[in-house]
Amino acid sequence: MSKLREIVLDTETTGLDINSGHRIIEIGCVELINKVRSGVVFHEYINPCRDVPYHSTKIHGITDEMLKDKPVFEEIAQKFVDFISDSTLVIHNAGFDVKFINMELGRLNHDFISSNRVIDTLSMARRKFMGSPASLDALCKRFNISLESREVHGALVDAELLAKVYVEMTGGLQISFFHNAEQSKEQTTEESNHSMSKKYHEPRDFLLSQEEIDAHRELLKSIKNPIWVKSKFAN
Repeated sequence: MSKLREIVLDTETTGLDINSGHRIIEIGCVELINKVRSGVVFHEYINPCRDVPYHSTKIHGITDEMLKDKPVFEEIAQKFVDFISDSTLVIHNAGFDVKFINMELGRLNHDFISSNRVIDTLSMARRKFMGSPASLDALCKRFNISLESREVHGALVDAELLAKVYVEMTGGLQISFFHNAEQSKEQTTEESNHSMSKKYHEPRDFLLSQEEIDAHRELLKSIKNPIWVKSKFAN
């Protein structure tokens, strides 16, 4: 069975509107293999070549001072594209993040991220829990996922939280369990087939010693009411 690789992704930006010149300032990605976090992440702070408005800093805590010595998007673009590769992207409110990522990629003539490779967990949550709040915070509370690490919004922190939420919403731990069980079954079958393919030697004839014959007779005498005696009298 092949491994399912998914990338849970989040961004932070200078603002909400690309048409107003806002840019990405942080990207965080978490790798899932068969719905289990592998421990592999991608994380970059990015110099947007513009100011970070105060009202945005209040949300994510990122300031101009923090970004002044960070790479521009062009410097990390290929590393980012290589990391996500052709894997499915899992994003909360995907339209927002994809819009910004495609804007940045478009500036460099990179291929855009198509919507058919993206899972939007906001839409998924609204379908699954109709009428209930579907923000990341609300979903974490629904699944008893701790928010202690989240003093402010952060791309990597939010991607880590979203990975946990996504696993809960998709029953991913069970899927992973059955996947691993299937792999174990396949491995056992292969080992069994390998064992069956071994060449066995034919049993060889050998003579019992007189000592072994005498020991066997003494053993038979110690058995009370042996079945072969009963059968003899029954006949």
